[in-house]
Amino acid sequence: MEEDVRVYKTKKSISEAFVQLLHEKDFSHITVKDICTRSLTSKSTFYSHFLDKYDLLEKLVKKHVDTFEREIARRFESMKQGHVGEVIETMIDQAAVHKREIGALLNVHVSAADLRVEFEAILYDACFAFLDKEPAELTVSIDYLAQLYAANAMALLHWTLQNGKDASAIALADSMQRFIFDQVRRSHGL
Repeated sequence: MEEDVRVYKTKKSISEAFVQLLHEKDFSHITVKDICTRSLTSKSTFYSHFLDKYDLLEKLVKKHVDTFEREIARRFESMKQGHVGEVIETMIDQAAVHKREIGALLNVHVSAADLRVEFEAILYDACFAFLDKEPAELTVSIDYLAQLYAANAMALLHWTLQNGKDASAIALADSMQRFIFDQVRRSHGL
């Protein structure tokens, strides 16, 4: 069953107000009253959709984590076909669609809903699993290579959200990621 249009619009208004507030002040200083005032909704309306501001945060983070996880799975599938650069650019383009929201959420560090930690874990796990499937004896640990990969991808994502899409930055990130994956190919003698 699809969500009623009025419910969708109300949740969207609350979410947008919350993101605006995150750009203005720290999460710990935002109140439900602030969110309701900014979104022009009552507290009872807010509480009919969310338990509290933490629930709102968790739902926004989950939405982006689910999307990011699907994109990373696609990325690793296409890397098997040698299309790393195209997938990096696709990930950046999709993040840019929600630039303001993702940018704000990446700066909130609450244990139950930390978008940065979730994104890094997805990147690390996907890379580790990909490298671990390769039957090679590496001179560098897979754990280290996966950490480098995740750090590189997060640096590019964060930089792009702040500065905009830059072909040179994407090309550099692509080169760095190819270097990481070339470590596996070299141990195969390819």
